[in-house]
Amino acid sequence: MRGLLAVLAWEPNQIIPDAALIDRIWDESLPRHPQAALYTLAARLRAAFAEASGDAAERERVIRRCGGYVLVAAPEDIDVHRFRSAVAQARENVWNGADAMAVRLLDSAIGMWRGAQLTGITGAWADRVRMTLDQERLAAVLACAEARLRLGRHAETVPLLAGLADEHPLDEQIAGLLMVALYRCGRQAEALARYTTVRTRLVGALGVEPGASINELHRRILHGDLSPIASRIAGID
Repeated sequence: MRGLLAVLAWEPNQIIPDAALIDRIWDESLPRHPQAALYTLAARLRAAFAEASGDAAERERVIRRCGGYVLVAAPEDIDVHRFRSAVAQARENVWNGADAMAVRLLDSAIGMWRGAQLTGITGAWADRVRMTLDQERLAAVLACAEARLRLGRHAETVPLLAGLADEHPLDEQIAGLLMVALYRCGRQAEALARYTTVRTRLVGALGVEPGASINELHRRILHGDLSPIASRIAGID
């Protein structure tokens, strides 16, 4: 039942055909009678909505339509869509130069995350969704870090970026932001050492040199010239 709810909630108010639902819920572990099993899950989900709310009308949140099912729900009722809405608003504020408001919105969006996503739901579709969600969350965290740096909140941003750099040791954007934060905290030597670390990892793991942007950032930090141009190179301006 949770698998069906997850698939429908991923695309609320959209008809998901039976074939797609069966594929996403069971993947290669199909029940003997998948169509009947799907009908049973849908009936249980409809009953669960009614029981949870104490309102029989809530059964109509899950509707049978055109050879598939639809979850009738406002996007703000579903965490992932509330998250995306907050991130979109934050990006609009960044565009308008309102970084303080963007940070508040992004902090709120990131705060919606609680533990692992789609716990207990297996299969290729669930794995793809988890990967997508992880990427979206990381993008929001980085956007928030960038806005904090533009606001001059360098010291408080260093621990966050250092943790992300440990989690994503080959990510040049994270490394570049951390270099900027360290430099602006008066820690030039550590900023340069961070470049050496990421370069060593890239060469060792992938056999490639760092890209032009982080190389230019390294050059400017080396010469004590972290101008607005360098900020743009790091992706924070």
